[in-house]
Amino acid sequence: MKVYFDHQIFSMQRFGGISRYFANIYSYLNNHGHPDCKLLVLYSRNHYIQDMKLPLPSFLGETFLKKQHKLERWNKKYARHMIKKNDFDLLHPTYYHPYFLTKLKKPFVLTVHDMIHELFPEFFSPHDHFVPFKRATITKADHIIAISQSTKNDLQQVFNIPDHKISVVYHGYMESQQEKDPAFTPPFRDYILYVGDRANGYKNFSRFVRAVQPLMHRYDINLVCTGGGNWGSAERELLLRAGIQDRTKQIAATEAQLNTLYQNAIAFIFPSLYEGFGFPILEAFKNNCPVITSNTSCFKEVGGDAAAYFDPYQQEEMTQVIESVINSSDKAVQLKQRGIRQLSRFSMEQCMQGTLEVYKQLI
Repeated sequence: MKVYFDHQIFSMQRFGGISRYFANIYSYLNNHGHPDCKLLVLYSRNHYIQDMKLPLPSFLGETFLKKQHKLERWNKKYARHMIKKNDFDLLHPTYYHPYFLTKLKKPFVLTVHDMIHELFPEFFSPHDHFVPFKRATITKADHIIAISQSTKNDLQQVFNIPDHKISVVYHGYMESQQEKDPAFTPPFRDYILYVGDRANGYKNFSRFVRAVQPLMHRYDINLVCTGGGNWGSAERELLLRAGIQDRTKQIAATEAQLNTLYQNAIAFIFPSLYEGFGFPILEAFKNNCPVITSNTSCFKEVGGDAAAYFDPYQQEEMTQVIESVINSSDKAVQLKQRGIRQLSRFSMEQCMQGTLEVYKQLI
């Protein structure tokens, strides 16, 4: 089996869930009897493939492809050149750009991670070019992998894709190499944890802040946010108006530090209006952290009975559900115990075997 993975996500991301997903699949295939699989990447700064031998050594890549637009342009040229040869069995593009369609003579499978842009266009630029790109690749794909049943349902609703052309293959959780960072100490003793981007409106961060503000004062707890970069001016104003600017910290955490933050948090709260899968839920389960999250899209599918749920559009309900967990040690312990059990449904081996089955059906 000779599967090619193109450059797209490895040109775009240094860190990120999608590039980690494809790096895991590539490594699994190479370690399980499929050494002819290739990453069509000339050079990349991506963390998850930093130990892989690429055609362009690091010193040359940093010399000639230091600028991002050059990196993307030359990686695309290299990928297009390799695809044009058609010396493979199956292509698995790593994102939605349709540049390869005119050269491709072999089947291709596409992983759809979410339908956020299509379902929440009000949160994105009307000139976002990936929306038409996504339609072009989705409608032409020989088969589609959806990372949750919720994503499959949304995909069919928007694009009317036949049921037989979509397979649901859940993400798998892989143990991190470093469970925690012994040199890292969280900025507060008692805190709730928010993980991820904040800028996009569907992440629901401003409503979340207003919902937790009274609880932070009532229970003398703090808020730690990681991911999403430094505070923007509007976020600083939001925290100032809520009176919690001194009780809130943003941390650019490493993976090991993130594990430490989960392990020491009172609870992890995921208030997003929509996600395709919600991988931080699994991270919280693994680190024995109670999960409180939205009741929309994929959240109940991933969280099962191991999370407490609220309507993310209802601020008062969000406050009440969060309080019901942080005010009850028995409920928090119950959620932790259920979380470990729920995590077993999302093993990396199950993810890889499901992906491999899709490949075999297409070849």
